[in-house]
Amino acid sequence: MSENAMGRRQAMRGAGIAAGGVAIAGLASGPALANDDGGGLLGSWLCVRQDNGSPDKIRLVLSFAGGGVFVSHDISPAGPPFTGTWSRHGKWFRATFWSGLPGDQGPGSLGPTVRVRLVGTVVKGKLSGTYRVTVFAPGSDTTIIDTATGKVTGRRIAA
Repeated sequence: MSENAMGRRQAMRGAGIAAGGVAIAGLASGPALANDDGGGLLGSWLCVRQDNGSPDKIRLVLSFAGGGVFVSHDISPAGPPFTGTWSRHGKWFRATFWSGLPGDQGPGSLGPTVRVRLVGTVVKGKLSGTYRVTVFAPGSDTTIIDTATGKVTGRRIAA
């Protein structure tokens, strides 16, 4: 397998929730306020994600912070952290988050970037959602080199 193909595979696996689900049409909301409880979302959630068509189940942590700050991090197997923003609309939330991957020309070289769009809800303490991952060519935010979709479920992490 070529390094480029391996890089795409790692991008999809490391796509931190390969999440980003199919955005629900008309879903719109403003950024969460720092003093808002996020409708019960604030905090971190231990989750499992699975790309459609793949048997692999990836464990990850999703974190919702005040001011619309969002962090996703695959933990088993480990992947790069993703950062972005989230918003709430009624019972639904959505998040868009990004990460970069190493280039195949060695340290410091441009690599692909990954955007994930997640749409979900929390019902009876259980988070669930769908996501869409888009991998962009190095140095581009328009040239798509791969995509994936999948589902995520999880529960709040107790302090």
